Amino acid sequence: MVRCTLILVLSIVFVPIVFASSIQDLINNQSKISPNISISIKNITKNKMIVSHRYKARMIPASNQKILTTLTGLEFLGPNYKFQTHIYFIDSIDDSGIYKGDIYIDTKGDPSLTSKKIKKVILFFKQKGIKEINGNLVINNNYFEKPFYNKTWKSSWKGLSWAPYISSVAVDNNLYLKDETLYLTDNPLYLLGVIFKKQMRSNGIKFKGQIQLMNISNSIKLNPKKTKYSIDSKELSELIYVVNKQSNNLYAEHIFKKISANYFRKSGSWGDSQKIMRFFLNKKVKIHNSEFNIEDGSGLSKYNRVTTNSIINLLEYATKKDYFNDFYNSLPIAGLDGTLLKRFKLKPLYKNMRAKTGYIKGVSSLSGYFYGKNNDLYIFSIIVNDYNYSIRNFIEKILTKIYYL
Repeated sequence: MVRCTLILVLSIVFVPIVFASSIQDLINNQSKISPNISISIKNITKNKMIVSHRYKARMIPASNQKILTTLTGLEFLGPNYKFQTHIYFIDSIDDSGIYKGDIYIDTKGDPSLTSKKIKKVILFFKQKGIKEINGNLVINNNYFEKPFYNKTWKSSWKGLSWAPYISSVAVDNNLYLKDETLYLTDNPLYLLGVIFKKQMRSNGIKFKGQIQLMNISNSIKLNPKKTKYSIDSKELSELIYVVNKQSNNLYAEHIFKKISANYFRKSGSWGDSQKIMRFFLNKKVKIHNSEFNIEDGSGLSKYNRVTTNSIINLLEYATKKDYFNDFYNSLPIAGLDGTLLKRFKLKPLYKNMRAKTGYIKGVSSLSGYFYGKNNDLYIFSIIVNDYNYSIRNFIEKILTKIYYL
C-alpha cells in the first residue's frame, strides 16, 4: 500500500516536468529546421511566462504589424472614429439648373469609399436642382503626404492589389474595370474624379470641366455660404475588422497615415505615424526602442522589426483597455473565418483561438490569444524568418500542448 502511494506521488510530481520537457524538445527540434524563430507565450491569468525562446530577437513580422497598427489606431482615434469625405459647392444655381462654380471634394483618408456612396452625392446634387456644372472638380490632394507608394516596398509589386498606392482616399479599393479586367490605380485621387464624372453623367448631370488635384484653401472650407454633403465611413471598430480578418493592406495603411494626420493636424505621413507608434509603444506599453522598428502599417516592408516579447506585452496591454473587445473580435477565429479559415480545424484550438496571421516571402507569423483547459487566458507570438512550411504543424503542436498544462 505504501509502495503504491509512493508511485502515485512520484507520478504527480514528474508529470509537469515531463510535459515541460516535451515542449522544450519540440522547440529544440523545430529550431534545427527553423533556427531563426522567436517564441513568447504567457499565461496572463496566472501572470506566468510559459515559453521565452529568442524572445528579444528582432524579427520581420509581416502582417503581424497590423496588430501594432490597429491597436495604435484604437488608442489614438478610438473605436467609434469615422473617416469623412466632404463635398462642397458655393456659388448659386440659376433658374435653369446651371451651376457655374467648382465642386470641391475634401478627402480625409477614407479607405472605404465606394461608387455607391458617390452616387448618393450626385442624387443630392439633383435634389438641389443642379442639371449642369460648368466649373471644375477640385479634389484635395494634401491630406496625406506623398509618396503614395512606400519607398521600402518592392517596385516589382506595383500594380498588385495587395501593394496599393496610399493617397488621401481610396474608392472601390482603388480598383477599376477596363476591358473586363480589374486594374489597380496608381492615382487614387484621379480615379475618384473619374468615377465622380461618370456618376454625374449617368445620372443626367452635364459636366464639362476638368479634374484638378490641388490644395483646397481654408477660405473655401470655412465659407459660411457653402453647401456641404459629407460621406462617413463605418466606425474604426468595423474597419479594423477588415484589416485583421482579411489582412487588408489598403485599410491598414490608411489607418496608419490617418493617425498622424489627425494627431498633428497636418498631412499624414509614414514618418509622422512612425513617431506616434513609437511614442505609444514606449510611453504607454513600456516597450523599449531596441525591440522594434516601424516602417509601415501593413507589414509589407522588410525593414519592420519587432520582438515576440513586445507583441505579447502589447497584446496584454490591450486586454486592459475599453476597446479590447473591438480588437479581439477583429482577429480571425481558428478554423472558422478570415485568414484562419483553413487552419486549426481540430480541437482544442478550433474556435478557441483568436490570432493574426502574417506572411511575406521568407516570413511566417502568428500572434494572439487562446484559452487553456482550465480557462486560463494565454497570449502568444511566434515568428519565423527564413520560413519553411514545417512551421504550421509546429505551432499547432506547441499551442495544443500548452492548452493541456
